[in-house]
Formats: sequence, C-alpha cells, structure tokens
Amino acid sequence: MSIYLLVFLLLAAGTLLEYFRPQTKTYAYWICWAAMTGCLCFRFGQGTDYVTYQGLYETIPVAIDLSQGYFCGFYPEIGWRLLSAAFKMFDAPFWVFASTLGLAEMLLLHRFVKRFVQGRTAGFFMLYPVLYLVYMVSGLRQGLAVCLFLGIALPFLMERKWIAYVITIFLTLSFHRVAFAWLVLIPAVYLPVDMMMALAGVSAAGGLILQFGPVEQLLARLIPVYHVQQFLLEGEVSWFAIGERLAAAAVLTILYLWTRKKVDKISPETEALWKTYLCGVCAYLLLCSSSYYASRYGAIFKVVECALVVDLTMGQEKIQKAVAIFFLCLTCLMGLKNLNAMTNEGGYAKLGYHFWNYPYVSIFDQEKIEEYFGYQDRVQVIYDANIEDQELWRLEK
Repeated sequence: MSIYLLVFLLLAAGTLLEYFRPQTKTYAYWICWAAMTGCLCFRFGQGTDYVTYQGLYETIPVAIDLSQGYFCGFYPEIGWRLLSAAFKMFDAPFWVFASTLGLAEMLLLHRFVKRFVQGRTAGFFMLYPVLYLVYMVSGLRQGLAVCLFLGIALPFLMERKWIAYVITIFLTLSFHRVAFAWLVLIPAVYLPVDMMMALAGVSAAGGLILQFGPVEQLLARLIPVYHVQQFLLEGEVSWFAIGERLAAAAVLTILYLWTRKKVDKISPETEALWKTYLCGVCAYLLLCSSSYYASRYGAIFKVVECALVVDLTMGQEKIQKAVAIFFLCLTCLMGLKNLNAMTNEGGYAKLGYHFWNYPYVSIFDQEKIEEYFGYQDRVQVIYDANIEDQELWRLEK
C-alpha cells in the first residue's frame, strides 16, 4: 500500500481516536506528526515540482552576484536563491535541502496547530489533502510560504503586531510572490463580518462577469500584463473545485451564523480566522474563471479552515456533529482525489500504478527513481532551460 495513503489513513484514525478517546490525543498527535514528517523528509524525486526545483537548485551560484539581475530578474525569488546558496556553500545535495525544508515546515505547522487548533490531529487530517500533498510535497516554495504564514505571521496578525506581521510577510514574499495577498488581511480584520460576507457575494458576481468572452477580451487589451493575460485568456474553469469550495463555504457559514446566534460573543481569534477564511472565498470566487490562479490565491487563506471547523464543531449539538461528519467525508474525498492526481501527474499511472499502490522512493534508495522515469534527464532539461533564461536576462539588461 502507498505510504502516502497509509499516512492519510493514520490521520483519519488519529482524528477519530482524538474525538472518542481524548485521553490518548497527545500520543495520537505525535505519532501522526512523526509519520507526516518522515514521509515528507525522506522522499526523493516525488511531488510534481521536485525535479523542477532540483534543476533550479543546480543553477543557483554559491557566490552572491550583486547585479540587478540576481536580485530582480532571475527565477525563483531572491529568498529562495539565498537559502539555496547557503546550502550549496556546504556542498549539500538537493535532497538534503528538501529534507531540511520539510522538517522546518512541519515544525511551523506544529506551531500553528498548537496555537489555533483544539483538535491538533484533526487539523493535520484536514490540511493533508491540499497543504501537505499539493504544496509541501509538490510545490516546495509555496509550501514554505504557507507554513511561514501559519506558524509565524498568523500569530502576529491575531496579536495586531503590524510591524512584525508586515516584516514576516515581506520575508515570505522573498520565497513566493503569492505572499503579497496576505497584506489584505490588515484592513480585513477591521471590517465587520457581515461586510466581509457581502464582499464574498460581490466577488461571486465579479467572477460570473469575468466568464463572458467580451469582458475578458476588453480587460486583456486594457491590462497587457503577462499574468493578467494568462488569467483572462488561458484560464480554465474547474466546476468540481468550484462546487467543493462553495459547498464547504456554505456549510461553514451556516455553522458560524448558528454559533454566533447561540453564544453571546464569538471570540476575537475565531472572528479573525473567519475573516481570513472569507478572504480566501472572495479570492476564489473572483478568480474562478482560471482554476490555476483561483486555487493558488484561494488556498493560501483556506488553510485556516481546519482551525474554524474544529473549533466550531467542539460540541454535542446535532448541527455540530453533522458539520463534523460533512468535513470528514469531504476531506476523505479530497485526499483520495489529490493522491490520484499525484499518481497521474508523476507519470506513475502510465506504468499501471494507482493511488493505493503509488511507490514511495526514499533518499536511501535514490537510484530506484530511474525505474519510473528518466529523473536525471529531466533535471538536465530544467537546468539547461534556466541557465539559458539567466543568460538572456543578463543580455537584455
């Protein structure tokens, strides 16, 4: 059986154990944390972008070039390049870099669930399908950015330490440009919840308007920027993803409104998390005409969903139990879907593998990766392409 599937099943079992046997929750949590950490840190060559990042890692020079190109022009961002260069100073191979990065991410994730999630194992279970499989295993830079936000920036946001928050966001921005979107949380936390929910409706209307071809063509002519062009003209709608986000948001909204009516006052922390979540809903609905951009900017806020769900379902009311069961089933569905996607995108499905028997390649048997695809050949292709890009950028500047 696939190790990734085994870890997912372990998290599901730990979540149930945490609920029905709360006296064992500490043991369940640390076992699950260790399993997730080991699976992440010991993998080799697996994850959609692992090969791409090794190719990038090989192109990054150890010496820091003070030219404009080094700081502004080359891909990826400056923070990622400096971090890579620091490891290369010690002749560390890429798998050491990736493993260390995985450990740091899991420590940041522990800091987040310890602070914000009452049922920590349940929090890990809900984070597994998207944050863990899509970003930490596959999209290394964005995975690091999200973990930095959850583990460091989010506590500053809750404590209204704006200078520390902005500094952390700009640090995160040096690893992935998507981090600039978190700056919107500064004004968002001061807006009334009802206004944020109204903005979600406005975003949905905006997303519908952007579905019309003439509107897309007009905006593409008015804003001749690469990513805007890609979003408007090349984007594809994922109706499954839209349905999943709308269903989850609708159920969680009903639970939030029910809780607000039942209790005297929602805690400031829960309210801030709810506003953060609503920012993700707004981003996804507005950008839904391109599943790539919608998921990229929606997921960075959606990660707090686990804290809200666990917090708001910690009771014995029927509606709380119903919502808990809904998110349990939804997480199982998304976990299996993303495991299957990882199998297909990695080319393993062509070899007859499925999500339940997806082979795990570890750093201890790295040569085994060549049995599934030409790993070194792919690394070389990425290396050559990025060296060429760097030289072209130097010539242009």
